[in-house]
Amino acid sequence: MFGLFKKRKPTNALEAFIFAVYGNPPPPKRANVEQAITIASDELLMGVVGEGEVRAKAVALSSGPIPYSTHDLALSIALNFFKQPEYVPHLGTAQMLARFQALQWFQEGLVAPVLVNSFEHVLYELYQPGR
Repeated sequence: MFGLFKKRKPTNALEAFIFAVYGNPPPPKRANVEQAITIASDELLMGVVGEGEVRAKAVALSSGPIPYSTHDLALSIALNFFKQPEYVPHLGTAQMLARFQALQWFQEGLVAPVLVNSFEHVLYELYQPGR
């Protein structure tokens, strides 16, 4: 009908990723950035990372083309800090709780499955016992 909901071919790798994760056509941007900052800072990072740093990463991520949900954005923000070597020694407990939270959000349908899978894989590799 009028071509409004027509699928189209991705024009680059990022667009192909967005289509794979969010569908074609993807939904409009819908993340509540302030809520994502609070979730990432308080629930996922357990206050270890300063809110200013979390806010800066949230603004950068939300200004990009990925149509994050609020919880997708919170996971992406937190993952950025979980991967930073200077935070790894301080986020051991937080990463365990964040992994459980991500799984719960997945079960509730609040996050994209691909993002949860990536989140779990990266955290497992970085924080596995004996490292």
